Amino acid sequence: MQNRLALRYAEILKAAFLRPLTVMVHHRRKIIYLLGFMGSGKSTVGAILARELRWPFIDLDVTIEAGQGLTIREIFEQVGEPFFRTLEHAALTEASKTEPAVIALGGGTFAQPQNIELIRASAGVTVWLDCSFEELRRRCNGMTNRPLFRDAASFAQLLEQRIPYYRLADYRVPTEGRTPEEVAQQILQLRLF
Repeated sequence: MQNRLALRYAEILKAAFLRPLTVMVHHRRKIIYLLGFMGSGKSTVGAILARELRWPFIDLDVTIEAGQGLTIREIFEQVGEPFFRTLEHAALTEASKTEPAVIALGGGTFAQPQNIELIRASAGVTVWLDCSFEELRRRCNGMTNRPLFRDAASFAQLLEQRIPYYRLADYRVPTEGRTPEEVAQQILQLRLF
């Protein structure tokens, strides 16, 4: 009796592994979302990646600025972060309709639950451009167009708050000590599609 059950169990397992993979894997749309903290290289790497793939490149912050006629910093100062996040979600919704596309998210886009849900539902691929705190600070030092970059303590706190969200990305690519071209090449080597 035990041998018969063991044989039947083995047959079931074998049948499960012999099924076509299309039954088990959902369709991925040709959208790459680049996410990460300010200064991680999303815009620069995104433009290179899109050029290599011959896909459109959408920088979400640039799209919002063009639509509002204001910089991100001015939007934050004039109407506040909650309204900015509403604009951001609307821009993300529109950008996600483009396929194929490389989309550079703002630093806080992926830290908003409604945006994570939208991105997951889009069936695109998320890539976190990871970088150390020290390198991010070095890259952002002297920038005046970052509304949430005030001082080292607030910078560290904001990064700490966002890292758990960034870790939800499908892939993590380190950017520290590498050129944007090298980072783009690593993403291409992931063979996402």
